[in-house]
Amino acid sequence: MKARPDAGGNPEWTGEHGLLMTNGEYLIYASRHGAESGFVDHLFLAHGSDDRWYYSPFHFCNTMAMVRAENPPGSIAEFASKYAARQFDGKSDVYLQHTWPVK
Repeated sequence: MKARPDAGGNPEWTGEHGLLMTNGEYLIYASRHGAESGFVDHLFLAHGSDDRWYYSPFHFCNTMAMVRAENPPGSIAEFASKYAARQFDGKSDVYLQHTWPVK
């Protein structure tokens, strides 16, 4: 999770597990696309270049297709606001609750 995403041929959104913001901040992430069975079905976990951990149960779709189709956020804070991401301690799952309205 300490790796920095390589912009490669796409300077806004990068690789399979990295998101690069326009201000140079980045998130290295893992995500799970769930089956909406009740608990936290969709889960996004990320470690940011700001050395903070983030999570969100926002429905990002497989391979973050929906996010990658949009313009990149300017910062991690903007990404967190837009996609209902919250900070957590990176260890405990106690705080991994829904952060956006459930259907």
